[in-house]
Amino acid sequence: MLTEYGAGFRFSLDSQWLIRMQKIAAGESTLFLYKRDGFRFVPATAKPLGDLAWDYFFTRPESHGIDRSNLSPETILVKGMDDNYAWMGQRWPDSRYIVISLSSGESGTTILGPWRCAYDTKTGIFSVPPDFAKFNLKSEKSNK
Repeated sequence: MLTEYGAGFRFSLDSQWLIRMQKIAAGESTLFLYKRDGFRFVPATAKPLGDLAWDYFFTRPESHGIDRSNLSPETILVKGMDDNYAWMGQRWPDSRYIVISLSSGESGTTILGPWRCAYDTKTGIFSVPPDFAKFNLKSEKSNK
């Protein structure tokens, strides 16, 4: 049986970046990042951006005690890429950061999420800004 999953697309405000939001299985999704190269878009990362975000999460202390093999990873682009996340109170340079939310559940329970991080398109580095750390801590407490 062939199952097809649709994709969603978002462009950065400066049209230099494209995010493909892809459902990959029931309850699982990931993100792909593309960079403008002339009149076309090419992959900006060797692995899906969603996989890189999860790899980053598992370098963080808050990941301790979470079994990576038992996750149904859901990687979501947080609304606001088109206005540089102004609604979140951010004052970031135009189209530089991408905000990602990670979550996972199992049999109706939430193991993780939502957990936020930012990806810097200029450096290729993930981070958890202080206001995201507060958000993540509240989320972590509500999942226990």
